[in-house]
Amino acid sequence: MAIIEFGTEELDVALDDGDAAVAADLVIEPSLPLPAASPAMHPAAVDERRVPAGRNGRLSGSRAAGLAIAWIAIFTIGVAFEPAPADPNAALPLIATLLALGLVIGWIVMAVGLAKRARFGAAASLVAAVCLLGLTIGCPVSGHHSGLGAWWWFELIGSTTLVGLSARALRSA
Repeated sequence: MAIIEFGTEELDVALDDGDAAVAADLVIEPSLPLPAASPAMHPAAVDERRVPAGRNGRLSGSRAAGLAIAWIAIFTIGVAFEPAPADPNAALPLIATLLALGLVIGWIVMAVGLAKRARFGAAASLVAAVCLLGLTIGCPVSGHHSGLGAWWWFELIGSTTLVGLSARALRSA
């Protein structure tokens, strides 16, 4: 095991008894300078480079509130207009069950993230919106509802809008 001390430009080697042969082959070049610590190597500088200029990794209050209001409005209206299923006793396909589970988990994480105005709230909103879009597309395909109507087009446009709003909020954070 080797430890380099930047202040003294010395190499201290701590070896076990079995590593003595490796230490004999170790060559130290004192003429080569060790790299100086640059501002780019500082952890704060690395964090600044991850977040684009003008962004701080947090959602604005208006964007977080707007996303929450959009979810409440679009989902509530969509559910209110949706007709009764063609077969209310039919079991949900596995993919629909997984998408519904993803939607609910996404909502929980989104609620926490939006309350904190954290970036992960927008990411969770995007995941939940994609799950909702999948459920919307799969609804008539699976036979859950017998036909397409204005309610389905509203749900399709609404879930697509939620995907767009979530992606936009994620990019802005």
